[in-house]
Amino acid sequence: MKKNLLYNLITAFAILSVNTASAQGQSDRTAYVVTDSIKIGMRWNFLRSIDLRTGTYSNTLVRLLNSNDLQGNGVAAITHDKKGKRVYFTPMLTDHLSYVDLRTMRVYVAKNNFTGLMPKAADQSNVITRMVIADDEFGYALTNDGKHLFRFTTRNNPVVNDLGPLIDAPGNNENSVHNACSSYGGDLIADDENHLYLITIRNHVFKINIRTRVARFLGTISGLPENFSTTSAAVDQTGTRVIIISSVDASDVYSLNMNSLVAVGLGQKNVFHTADLGGAGILKNRRNDLYNNDYRLITINDPANDNIQLFPNPVTGNKFTIHFSDTDPGKYNVEMIDIKGQIVVSTAINTSGKNSTVAIDLPSITAKGVFIVRVTGKNSKIVFSEKIVLQ
Repeated sequence: MKKNLLYNLITAFAILSVNTASAQGQSDRTAYVVTDSIKIGMRWNFLRSIDLRTGTYSNTLVRLLNSNDLQGNGVAAITHDKKGKRVYFTPMLTDHLSYVDLRTMRVYVAKNNFTGLMPKAADQSNVITRMVIADDEFGYALTNDGKHLFRFTTRNNPVVNDLGPLIDAPGNNENSVHNACSSYGGDLIADDENHLYLITIRNHVFKINIRTRVARFLGTISGLPENFSTTSAAVDQTGTRVIIISSVDASDVYSLNMNSLVAVGLGQKNVFHTADLGGAGILKNRRNDLYNNDYRLITINDPANDNIQLFPNPVTGNKFTIHFSDTDPGKYNVEMIDIKGQIVVSTAINTSGKNSTVAIDLPSITAKGVFIVRVTGKNSKIVFSEKIVLQ
């Protein structure tokens, strides 16, 4: 009798564990999209769910805007707050932050006068079209022109802060994050290392340091149809790839490799024109095979220095560049250190201090992997250090 009871308890627990894991897996691959009621429409007012593994859309879950708000308006920025069981959104032409309670499918206004950017500009420069909840559990929203990065809390009575404009990294050149032709629209995703990634409507990709707001151009996505314009992005259930969808191209739902920036279709033909995609996934850079698991082994305890930037990162050639935006002029030493703590490159440099750029050449025998680049100044004082990946 006791054996049967124990067996039944173990069996029940096993079934519960499997069902819980299955439900969790299902939840991890579920995100939310804004569409029209019809596939090729552009009245961005209908919330649906989407399976990130297959690209399958659900039926309409709820209307986001009432008749008064909808006139000439629509929603192009949403994000999924998995912890709070909410989907946050903001309309393009009115200035309030709202959310859908996923337990009741009711819509609430979280904050009126969300950004203070009214009236909305005719060129849509101050319109919010990109939004994400990052690994720090803050929400982030970005205007089209990149001049306002807003951070907001996701609890009741949200607190909103304008962090200021994005700053182009040295080397962006004509690929400015503020360029209206190439860098408006699109969507934001986040990784587990305090970065945001902006994928624009022209399929350009920028990596943004949240702390410094420096946006570095990574490249342009390949593998997409000629007229595909990315408006929607979310990290998939594995945390290693990004699902992207268009508001003007319904050929497929695409999966993007963030290392190569090559997109491939999922083979989904039942696609809606999609204004935005809100997922809860975070890009797992710290656990990505790109770093050969070495990235986690290196820790940096040196103080941050916003006046020195390192690019490109990852490095695909035989050199990288250090930009000194506002430092004391003089002599510095640059060291590159491997995961064993051995110095593989040591170079003395002179800088003028402000807006000075120095290229560091790498020996051809340098192994691929993760390193620390460290800059020291007078009396060997460390003034900068950052992880760098050699591909």
